[in-house]
Amino acid sequence: MFRRALRTLLNLDEPPERTALAFAIGTFIGFSPLLGLQTILAALVSVVWRLNKVALVTGSLLNNPWTMAPIIAASWAIGSLIVGSPPMELPQAGLSAILTAEFWRLLAAQWRQLLPFAVGSVILSLLSAAIAYPLMLYSLRSYRRKFQGDTPEDAANDGAS
Repeated sequence: MFRRALRTLLNLDEPPERTALAFAIGTFIGFSPLLGLQTILAALVSVVWRLNKVALVTGSLLNNPWTMAPIIAASWAIGSLIVGSPPMELPQAGLSAILTAEFWRLLAAQWRQLLPFAVGSVILSLLSAAIAYPLMLYSLRSYRRKFQGDTPEDAANDGAS
């Protein structure tokens, strides 16, 4: 799915700067702490700011079931380095334990772990978007020069008219 979206993204009929911006914003959304809402958020942003939906959603798909665990772990680790983290006290888990209210109360008490995750996610979001924009812009321009015959002179002439 990602490969097909990327192929579509490379062949969009819009300026590479605009496509790269949409992809970078999608990447920012994909790394944000709003787990599970990335696709909805990307679609909403694309409508509100009139950016390309394919580029935004493709960027947000960088966080997917295969990459989610490492992204969450990295977010939490980065956030823990910056804001510290309280000790984690997870309750003993077993079939009989998870059926008790005490188990869920102890688990809910770990909400303090969200702050390091949120801080780390925002930092990763900013870094990923800052890297994604120039990388996608370079890729789009290179692809178009190679496969669509655009030369830098053609692009300059298109912008001048």
